[in-house]
Amino acid sequence: MASFRKRGDKWQARVHRKDHSPVVRSFNTKTDAVKWARHTESQLDLGTLAPKAAMPPLMRIVDRYLAEVTPTKKGSKQELNRGRQIARTSLGSMQLDKITSEAVSKYRDGRLSEVSNNTVRLELAFISVVFEQCAKEWSYKVANPVKQIRIPKSGKPRQRRLRPGEEDAILAACATSSATYLHSLVVMAIETGMRFGELVSITWDNVDFSARTIHLPDTKNGHPRTVPLSTRALGAIRAVPSGYEGRVFTGKPGSIRAAFGAALKRSGVGSDLRFHDLRHEAVTRLFEKGLNPIEVGMISGHRSMSMLQRYTHLGPKELLMKLI
Repeated sequence: MASFRKRGDKWQARVHRKDHSPVVRSFNTKTDAVKWARHTESQLDLGTLAPKAAMPPLMRIVDRYLAEVTPTKKGSKQELNRGRQIARTSLGSMQLDKITSEAVSKYRDGRLSEVSNNTVRLELAFISVVFEQCAKEWSYKVANPVKQIRIPKSGKPRQRRLRPGEEDAILAACATSSATYLHSLVVMAIETGMRFGELVSITWDNVDFSARTIHLPDTKNGHPRTVPLSTRALGAIRAVPSGYEGRVFTGKPGSIRAAFGAALKRSGVGSDLRFHDLRHEAVTRLFEKGLNPIEVGMISGHRSMSMLQRYTHLGPKELLMKLI
């Protein structure tokens, strides 16, 4: 069976047969496309075309996806790591057409014994988009096995806040770091709720000292925003040693994370604290200052009320005080 479609100024002919992978070719005119398709179908009927080629393994397809598609997306670094991890598993060595829903469900169950539900959800989502890319864009006749299996429920979100004395201990340790900007970076994280990637991407051109704002043109969700600076945040960024050119926090992201980890260890704060928990702390404090969800979202970059709800920790006592 042959199908035809117009793609730009070309006509694409696609011949499907049960025992062969799709045969595809583009032509300047539909007449040429139809003529080629008829000839190809005749060759298939006579058995003069090469037999169906073996499907490539998932790892090869993942490599192509990471090279061609991932660089065009937000969060490409995380997806790159996720794809490489999947490629190294037994699933990665399987041919595309041999990967069934049963095979993916076994992969899911095995990973659930090693990592969190959310990590497995992200990995399954990646496998799913790779199969969709294969079927819709790369002419592989394969079904998406992820659509047939149960997806783990979202895990309980982290709600780690700074405990009494932890902030002072962390900042004191940051002040002794060889990364001279680390103290300011952590203060900025606690005061503004910016993500790590946003903080390390700030340039001096983004900072408006007179307006007391930082403009973020490139954020995780793709929506630029302008973040107001508290007096403490403004003081922190003024304290950064710089010639006021290029990035404010000049170290490489990996080096900055390592410096923070080392400071955290020196501070004696529990190893369960992560840099992203500072964002949680910041957003919660904004609510405690009396800002409403719309105002908080404008500062933090959250786009939905459901995302902000996890940052509020109002109990019956606090709610009662609002009603009296």
